[in-house]
Amino acid sequence: MTTTCNSVPILIAIGCVAAGTLAEAPAAQPFTLEAVTDFIDELSAAKQPVTVKQIRSMMATLRQCGVKRVSWAYYGDGHGGYFHSPTLLKDGRSENIPARTYQQLGNPLKVAVQAAHAEGLELYAYYKPYETGLGIVAPEGSLEASNFGRLSHKGGRLTSMMDRFVLDNPHLRIKRRTDDTSNAVANAPICTLRLIKQDDAPTRIRKQNLQIWASRLNHRYQQLEIDFDLQESIELATHDIYDLKNTLVTRKGAPVRVLSLSGFRLEQPYILVTTNFTSGKSDFENTVMEMLVPLDDEGRKIPGVFSDGWAIWDLHKSNFRQWGLFFDYGFGRHRRFLDSSNVRGNLGLIAFTRGRNKYLTGALCETEPEVRKYWLSCIEEMLDAGVDGIDLRVENHSTHTDYPEEYGFNQAVLEACNIRGALDLQTIAQVRGDAYTEFLRQARKRITTRGKRMRVNLHVDWFRSHPPPGRQLAFPANIKFNWKHWVDEGLMDEAILRFLSIPFTRVFQDPVAQNMIASCRQAGIPITVNKYLSQPQQLHQQIATVQQDGRFSGFILYETASFLKWGPAATCKVTMEPVRTAQTVIKDSSQH
Repeated sequence: MTTTCNSVPILIAIGCVAAGTLAEAPAAQPFTLEAVTDFIDELSAAKQPVTVKQIRSMMATLRQCGVKRVSWAYYGDGHGGYFHSPTLLKDGRSENIPARTYQQLGNPLKVAVQAAHAEGLELYAYYKPYETGLGIVAPEGSLEASNFGRLSHKGGRLTSMMDRFVLDNPHLRIKRRTDDTSNAVANAPICTLRLIKQDDAPTRIRKQNLQIWASRLNHRYQQLEIDFDLQESIELATHDIYDLKNTLVTRKGAPVRVLSLSGFRLEQPYILVTTNFTSGKSDFENTVMEMLVPLDDEGRKIPGVFSDGWAIWDLHKSNFRQWGLFFDYGFGRHRRFLDSSNVRGNLGLIAFTRGRNKYLTGALCETEPEVRKYWLSCIEEMLDAGVDGIDLRVENHSTHTDYPEEYGFNQAVLEACNIRGALDLQTIAQVRGDAYTEFLRQARKRITTRGKRMRVNLHVDWFRSHPPPGRQLAFPANIKFNWKHWVDEGLMDEAILRFLSIPFTRVFQDPVAQNMIASCRQAGIPITVNKYLSQPQQLHQQIATVQQDGRFSGFILYETASFLKWGPAATCKVTMEPVRTAQTVIKDSSQH
């Protein structure tokens, strides 16, 4: 059935114009409701290890909601998973539900395949090659680091969800450049702390309000009882400063207020500045990465990483007095107030530790031949589990850093650049992009040989010339993902239009999204829309909009942890009414 641009809401009319079809939209095609299960999120909420019966109940519930295909996230399911073995911890607790679940199920992906097929559903593996070690860091002095710390990282020890291959080959992770730091400066005592405000407006902060705290192990900081000199000045900003939303904070050359603390020699590994304010209107604001500049005794800037107390995981633990802080987390462009209350221990502060991380937390470098070989072995594991297809996604939780532009300088990359006769960022991006394309090429061959289908996520947020800063932490930098070449070469059977920072109401107008849609349609590649369930009250309208557009083959509910909950006796129920009734929207919209 065809749908004209004039017969649907203005959003779709704009989409049709952008795609270059002023008359009629394409004939309607089969439209499938799908769901993604990121099993780790189910395990995080579970009180006991998840059982085979619970997974079967989940699939039955999804079938009742009208879901026809489930994409199940793969975390090393075929070789034991990314978790620690379930052993007794030093504090007497037994570790941990995810690990015990993987141990008892054996291969959760295979269990999910069998359960889905028993309910008449397709099941695809959902593979994020770069996600082989989450950026969860326990402070050096914490019990968590002692109990299950794995690899060293600024602030402490990486503790959670790390593939054994990464533990055995940490040097194959994406590496930082080594040609821009001086050990003499990087390890120097701090003799001046410059606190920089976003503008030159007066501040309520006085010397008696400032406090300097320190720690040897990023654990239970202690206030330093030292005197210091304080100078206040107005200077000109040396560069433009933008926040995570890419909003201009300070323009180069604009006057800014600077508080310079000196008269000390701080050698502790972790230094923190805060105030004694517990109330009142805060006024000393800047981004995390720009608020503090440590200098040595010669006035040279000491390189390092920062913390403002924020975290994605374990935020409830973040507390500089009682626990520790998270550094280099990817949120360095957040705006923060130095003089807000620090009673909670994770606000109203700026902390620093010297040096940069040598590697990203757990993301492997695609240009290393051993890495591509390993990724392909994971593809084989998924196929052996009996999946109907495999989704591939670049976006991940293993590349978090405040300095993404400094990574991607592995020896294999540099050697490949030398062969091409150039060693610059453009060549590095091309070398790495070609290596990832080669992985897709080999994965496609293996998947097709087994009679299965390969689907690739097209990241509307990131696959563009100027991606939003807020998405930098989720993707490797210094690499060109040539999605158009993947489409033209036929390296996918299907595609997913995936977006986060772009609102749903704008995606049909976005030039990059329109180019992706048009390219896939020209190549005869079905494309499905992935949508986070952040606005459940709008779900029915969004599903209808996507189907009525006529260019898409399905709608993905992301993700099941948002709308499913297990109850007694392995029962599974839908907690989001619009999801439970979503299939009626598809049926109704197909009649228009």
